[in-house]
Amino acid sequence: MKLVIAATPSVALPTIEALKNSEHEIAHLITQPDKPAGRGRVLTPTPVGSKFECQKPNNENEISELLTGSDLLITIGYGRILSEKILNLPRLGGVNLHFSLLPKWRGAAPVQRSLQAGDKLTGVTVFQMDQGVDTGAIWVQQEFKIPDSYYASDLFESLAIVGRGAILETLNCIETGKPVPQTGAVSFASKISSEELRIDWGSTSVTIRNLIRGLGPNTYTTFRGEKILVSKVEFSTVKLPASEIAIIDRKLYVGTLDSALQISQVTPSGKRAMTGSDFVNGVRLRAGESFE
Repeated sequence: MKLVIAATPSVALPTIEALKNSEHEIAHLITQPDKPAGRGRVLTPTPVGSKFECQKPNNENEISELLTGSDLLITIGYGRILSEKILNLPRLGGVNLHFSLLPKWRGAAPVQRSLQAGDKLTGVTVFQMDQGVDTGAIWVQQEFKIPDSYYASDLFESLAIVGRGAILETLNCIETGKPVPQTGAVSFASKISSEELRIDWGSTSVTIRNLIRGLGPNTYTTFRGEKILVSKVEFSTVKLPASEIAIIDRKLYVGTLDSALQISQVTPSGKRAMTGSDFVNGVRLRAGESFE
């Protein structure tokens, strides 16, 4: 089968590697154009563009040229909405690898929202693309049980491997099979806003930990007027007033609505990521101080 793959994030890499080693032909590998990044605003390729030689079309006309004569388009987090005209160019249309069990968590951030909601089960879906947002009929779904220790980076890594198998299974059945319409309760994984990233220590410990699991390492608090990223926390039996911090046995704890959380990893402004214990060693904590 003559494939065109349109992908941007690192979660697509295992699938691309597998397809390169398969009996199928990758006619073109497409990714987003390089974008300015960092303080120097240096043009930087996408994770897929950093790993593989890619085409980087700027508009639909350029995409159309690359799809002409292909059998199937596969998209994985490409980051661009494709028109019906584009989707109809390949002989078999286009399929998308989505990182949830559709119709649950349609949208931009399914992995993050699943963890934030405290889901125990997720998976991947390969569906036939249409003009809706993740609404197409399903070719393959594979489930994955989420370990309680997982944060977003862990879950992305595992689902990337699950997704690789789901795409290969889809290619085995797409010529002769038929996709199944989506059924069940629909939920939406909206794009993450900057306002959501600030931790509300007046919430329950479960709510806060799930927020950090899903939206970290960008979740943050402030201490003495400085922004601190909080990327890993653990449950504890310690009791403290909400937002108050304390050092117990050289470990850092912060109060919530119920039990305090142990802070396992933080990144103070302008510094590297460090353990809560290392952070404690660098500050002289005063009694009753709080995260804000």
